[in-house]
Amino acid sequence: MSEPTGTVSSGSALGTALVDLLPPPPARVLLLGQHPHALIGALKDRAYDIVAAPFPDPPTFAQFPSATRQAVYQVDVPLPQSERATFDAALVLDVSPLIHPLALFDQLCIHVVKDGIVVLQGRDQQDPSPRVTRWLEYVVAIAGRCGFTPLDPILASEQGSGVSGAFVRVLRKTATPRWQLRHLRTHDYAEIAVLFQQVFGHALSPQLWAWKYANGRGNAVLASRDGVLVAHYGGMYREILLCGKPEWAYGGSDVMVHPQERGVMTRQGPFLLTAATTAELYGPVAFGFPTERAMLVAERMGLYVKAGQMAELRWDPASPRSRWGTRIRHLTPGSAADEEVVNTLWSAMAYDLQDSVVGVRDWRFLAHRYFGHPHNQYEVMAVTSRWSGRALGVIVLRRLENSCELLDVIAPLANLAAVLDQARRMTARWGLPYLYCWITTNHADRFLACGGKQEMLNVFIPTSCWTDDPRVDMLRDKWWLMSGDTDFR
Repeated sequence: MSEPTGTVSSGSALGTALVDLLPPPPARVLLLGQHPHALIGALKDRAYDIVAAPFPDPPTFAQFPSATRQAVYQVDVPLPQSERATFDAALVLDVSPLIHPLALFDQLCIHVVKDGIVVLQGRDQQDPSPRVTRWLEYVVAIAGRCGFTPLDPILASEQGSGVSGAFVRVLRKTATPRWQLRHLRTHDYAEIAVLFQQVFGHALSPQLWAWKYANGRGNAVLASRDGVLVAHYGGMYREILLCGKPEWAYGGSDVMVHPQERGVMTRQGPFLLTAATTAELYGPVAFGFPTERAMLVAERMGLYVKAGQMAELRWDPASPRSRWGTRIRHLTPGSAADEEVVNTLWSAMAYDLQDSVVGVRDWRFLAHRYFGHPHNQYEVMAVTSRWSGRALGVIVLRRLENSCELLDVIAPLANLAAVLDQARRMTARWGLPYLYCWITTNHADRFLACGGKQEMLNVFIPTSCWTDDPRVDMLRDKWWLMSGDTDFR
């Protein structure tokens, strides 16, 4: 870490005000963030017992764009092993959108005593800009769900602090909430696997859990009651193009509530608490695949609005004979040549979908989603021109007992008929009775133009309306989603 510069000096009006908000010495105070040495010295001069712990640098996950690293930053209080774990107060400087608020407050729940004080200080103007509007308001709301009650709400520069653009929030740790929220950690897997079995009736293997959540690929809000995990709202980060502009979305997965807690489907129950906290952390650029019943429950609570619906398209097998104009071959994991093919096709597809919202389908995505799946086997195949050798598209198929599923297409939309023809041909060669795919209804006509029959599915695409963000309207009937965009196909 570099030499602390901080946003406060002990001689400033704001620095004095911050110290005055603490309980009287010899209180034990935890300092988090880049605290100036002068401030630490001033606190020690007043006989406070101080432990200073700068925030760790945000991790660099090479598989994500910089915007996504903001979301996966986990704040663990880096206390020396010899230190006692409890404090009468915590003074947190440099509060910003880079700090995951739930990760912060679930740690402060551990380290701050009952009736202890937490002082948050930061800048009104943030770089990077917050992902969610009214960001600081939601930081305080998340604190409240973790058992910290706001006191004097604002001590700002216009009240004479002497530091332009500074904010301060003061909280007190009060009664332990009925449901304790916390941020996902690696060691939570065992508890999550038990809840998963209870809710879905089958096991969640360590390998599948790691495929979804490990190494910053996903995250979750957890809720416990009396030390037992009762709710989990998970999601995987997904790079997307939002009408041609790079963004990322939170793809909901493993949304589950313990069977004994499902009756508490109220505005204070564990489902709403975990879902609302997720919305406040990640905003409305999100998607999932709930059934109509689950969608209605969330709509009544003011959590979701519909952004789309899924349809199923079915085709009979085509002739298994070779095609006059096209060939098909399997792609090879780790192949530099195949990587170039996929990335070129994805660039052309992205150009065609500039008015849509679509998950990035480049080689990196393909490698993790399909080649790297711990359990499922997929046929990842390139369709090429027989005469020029030019790649026309990539399809991802999965052979099932009584059908063939088309999970993904990466192709310029003008080539859709040619690649679907080869998918139908492979269905015939494998002796399967039909080919089918999922696609959002707003793009179903593109597939219907290649034949096939459509059936509406009881599967909807939600987006969060909890934060009243204007971007919600940008997502309605804009998604290009297939079953390859799920975590369960």
